[in-house]
Parts: sequence; C-alpha cells; structure tokens
Amino acid sequence: MTSLRYKIGLSYFVIVVIGLATSAFAVYSFSNLRDTFSLMLHDNYESVRAAQNMFKALGGQENAQLSMLIQDNDAYFQFSTNRSNFLGWLEKAKQGSLNDREKIVLDRITQDSYRYTQLTDSLYHLLQMKRQTAAATEFRTKLIIPVAKSLKDGCFEYLEINQDAMTLTEDKLNQLASDATLTVITISIVAVLLSFFISVRFTRSIILPAEKLTRSVRKISSGQLNQKIDLNTEDEFGELSREFNKMTERLRTYEQMNIQQLIAEKKKSETIVESIADPVIVTDENGVLVLMNQAAATVFDVRGADWHGKFVREVVGNQSWAEMLELGGIRRIEQEHRDPLFAFAHNDLKLYFRPRQAHIVDEHGNIQGVVTLLQDVTRFKDLDRMKSEFIATVSHELRTPLTSLSMGIDILSQEVVGSVNQRQKDLLVAAKDDSERLRKLVKELLDLSKLESGKYEIKKEFIDFRRLVADAVRPLRLPFEEKQIYLELNIPEHLPALSADSHQLAWVITNLLSNALRYTDTGGKVKLTAEEDKQVLFVTVADTGHGIPQENLETVFDKFVQVKSSTETTPGSVGLGLAIAREVVEAHGGRIWVESQVGIGSTFFFTIPTVLQTEV
Repeated sequence: MTSLRYKIGLSYFVIVVIGLATSAFAVYSFSNLRDTFSLMLHDNYESVRAAQNMFKALGGQENAQLSMLIQDNDAYFQFSTNRSNFLGWLEKAKQGSLNDREKIVLDRITQDSYRYTQLTDSLYHLLQMKRQTAAATEFRTKLIIPVAKSLKDGCFEYLEINQDAMTLTEDKLNQLASDATLTVITISIVAVLLSFFISVRFTRSIILPAEKLTRSVRKISSGQLNQKIDLNTEDEFGELSREFNKMTERLRTYEQMNIQQLIAEKKKSETIVESIADPVIVTDENGVLVLMNQAAATVFDVRGADWHGKFVREVVGNQSWAEMLELGGIRRIEQEHRDPLFAFAHNDLKLYFRPRQAHIVDEHGNIQGVVTLLQDVTRFKDLDRMKSEFIATVSHELRTPLTSLSMGIDILSQEVVGSVNQRQKDLLVAAKDDSERLRKLVKELLDLSKLESGKYEIKKEFIDFRRLVADAVRPLRLPFEEKQIYLELNIPEHLPALSADSHQLAWVITNLLSNALRYTDTGGKVKLTAEEDKQVLFVTVADTGHGIPQENLETVFDKFVQVKSSTETTPGSVGLGLAIAREVVEAHGGRIWVESQVGIGSTFFFTIPTVLQTEV
C-alpha cells in the first residue's frame, strides 16, 4: 500500500526544494542591491538631514534675536542653544565624504557662522548696556541680516548639491533594481510552473478522494445519516471511509433509539414546571426567555406563546422585576442589603413573592441559563401583618392597666395608705421592677409596630451627631464605670450635620452601647467610632465581649431573638431592641449589620445619609 504520508511528503519535498532555491537567489540578488543602495545613499542622506537641521537651527537663532529686541530674558539662552545645534550639525556635515564643491561651501558656511555669532553677541551687549532698541534694530538690519542671508544661501547650496547627488544615485539604483527584478521574476515564473506541474501530478490522487469524502461528510453533518463513502483506494483515505461508514451506522441506530427518549424527557420537564403552583421562569445567560409556566404568565400578564425567544425586558414591563429575573439579579439585590420581596396586585388582591435563583451550568462550569422561582409568601406576609396588629392592639390595651398598676405600687411603696414592713417593701420593689420591664416591653412593641406599619413619622431636624452621642452616652457613664469597662468615643469634630430624628437615632446608639455593656465582661472595652464617607455617616460600635455565633448572625435583627449563653442568668430584654434599631436606621435611608467572633467580640455597623434620601 502506497502511504498517503509518502505521497504528500514527496510532493512537499520537491516544492520546498524549488522554493528554497528561488528564495535563495532572490535573497542574494536583493541583498546585493540593498548593500549598494545603503553605500550610495548613506552619505547623501546624512548630508541632506544635516542641511535641513542647520536651516531649522538658523531659524531658531533669528527668532531669538527678535526676542532680544523685545527684552526677553531667555532670548540669549535660546540663541545659544540653537547656535550649538547649528554647529553640531555643521560638524556632522564635515565628517562625511566630501567633494571639492562641498568643502568650499562648508568653509564659507563656517566663516559666515562665526561672523553671525560675533554680530549677535554685539547685538546682545548693545541691548544690555545701552537699552537702545532702535539702534539695535538698525544694527541687526544692516549687519546681521546680510550675514544670515549668506548663511541661508550657503546651506541651501549645500542641500542642492546633495539632492542632485541623490537624484543621480536614484537613477542608478532604479536601473539595478529593474535588472534584479526582471531576473527574479523570470526565475520565479519558472519555479511556479515547475511547482504547479509537480503539485498536479503528485496531489491528484489526494485531492479527488478528499473532495468525495468532504461531500459525503457534509451531507452527514446536515442530518442525512444514510450516506456511505465508497473509496476503493488502499491509502489512509480508503481506511477512513470504511471506519466512517461504521460510525454512521452506529449514529443511525443511536438516533432512532434516543430521539423519542429526549422528546419524552423534554415533555416531562415542561409538565413538571407547568405543574408547579409558584411562578417559574427559565432564561439563558443573555436574559432571553426559554421557559415559563402558567403561573408566571399570569403574574407578568403574558398572553399567547410569542414570548419564547424574547428578552425579559421586552416581555416584563416592570423594570425592577426584569432586573431581578436576569443573571445575578437577586444577588445584586441581596448585596444591597435589601429584602428581595416583591408585591404583585391581582384581582384586587396583593400578593407577595420571594424570588429564588439557580444557575444551569455545563460540564465546564459555564453558566448556560438561570431558573427563577417566585415563592408565594402572601400567607406568611398576612400572618406577620395580623401578628403585628394583634401585638399592637394587646400592647395598647396593656399600657393603661400597667400605668395604674405602677401608680398603685408607688402609692404603697410611699406608705400613703398605710405603713408596710421591710419584707412587703422588698416585694413592692420586685413588683415595681417587673412592672417597669413590662412597661418597657409594651413601649418597644408599640414603637416597633408603628415603625413596621409606617405610621411613625420621622421628625426630621438638623442635628449635631457629636452632641447627640454625648447626650446618649451620659446616662450610661455610671454603669460603664461600675462594671469597670472602658468606653472610647472616636468622633471627629467637623462632621456634617444630619437631617434625622434625634430621639430615635439616640435610642439606636443607646441600645447598641447597652448591649455591648451587657455582654462585655469586667475590664473589657467598648469603642464607638463615626466617620463620613461619600455623603454617608459610617458608625461602628465594637466591643470585646462574648461574641455572637455565626449561625445567629442572620437572625440577630429579627423580632424576639436573643443570643444568650447557657450560663447567663441576668434578665435582659425580649429581643426587640435590634429589630427596632434596624427599622429606625432603614427609615432614615441607611442600613445596619454586624460582624462577630465568639470569644473575641462583636462590631455593629450602621450608616445614615448625610443628605437625607427620599423615602419610597
């Protein structure tokens, strides 16, 4: 069997030999031409370049003379710089191969340059000593300008000499190039014809089977798997055709076996998605809709089936919904510390959805699509609303009897209606403490209810944050000193004024400092820091206390959540302080979060815009 490798190798070898021989001759011819060109033109090119730069330097000297006449202090320095450039290029011009005419011209230029420099120096001294501009102008007109003209004429004559020489050189080079080009073209034509003849002879047996194989493969790639490639050659093409026929036979069998299965799986997936009660939307990585169940079509008011293949922004009219459905939309919302909860009005009912996203990835980890599930949380939202209303109602009803109970305890403690013994006083003190705790709980519940419902009106006023912190810290100084905990305040003096509710903001600071005091052991440290960053007041409260476990960081701002160790016995609040703090901060257009490590301490952060943002 004649190997295909042998056929191709032999043809390539012959063509390469011909090409190398032609290239070697061409390189040799043009190398000689290049050397001749470089030798003949180098001196003339450098001379022309020197003449042009002397013209430029001479113009600079003339400009410097004019500047001298207008009393420019830097004029003589400019003249000296251009004179040095002129003399430098004059020396370069003298270093080349010079003929007799060039030597005469350059000698004349040298003499005129020396005379020109002397006259300019005289002009400069005349201006420096006598300050007679009119006399200096006449001196320049009568003596210096003629010498400058002679210099220019000499430079121009030197330039013409070298340009004429370059013209003669160019004619010689054109003749040499024409002869070399004609020779190379002739040899190249012979080489091409010879290579073409060899290529046709040696590759005919390769091209024809390859073309036949290509036509058959193209038909197979278009889906015509019943094609067969019949090549009776004994080389690699023949073996390839036989193996390809076996492959197409297996492909036909595989196609018939799996098409129905793929269709069944597709219908099963579509049925599963359609049967889900919550809205489900599937998009590709570019935001083009791929799949949508009826629940999603109802939510987005999509009718018909023309939504397939369209961008989300074309189908979904609500801009915030469209951004959420795109790749990474929910993650962007969560990074902004916003609750990704969306409201939707349908048939006079308000529905609430919490979106969840999952990525469709290929075997290389590249994202191919996004599946978005809108979880209907309307029931939970209604339950939360009813719970808040119930707590607000109960708290409101408890406030009046608690006030009466507290007044009654005070009357008994003050022995207004009769004397009490010491044990009775102790019981009254305990009852008073429990009453105060219950009253505080009722107040916190009412405040939280008002903040959540939006009924609490933020009283905006311009406040000095440094003074606000001082007022909030004042009642806490004694507890910090009694527990021997160091309180550090790091607040710059020139912070911008805030437009905020001073009472509520002071309550947030007091609550954070009280929590830090409660959970920090004796000898610890609490630090409050404030700084401005991009029209936002950035406040931190850091302690060296017990710390918060990682599993509780997500829920520490929820209502009725308390993080206590198993050995803690000191009664605390019911877990509303941080929930109220979050509502207050967010009502001001800011955000609040916490970072903590068990055994090291916790740091609470919150931000307040220095320019109050418009509430939505």
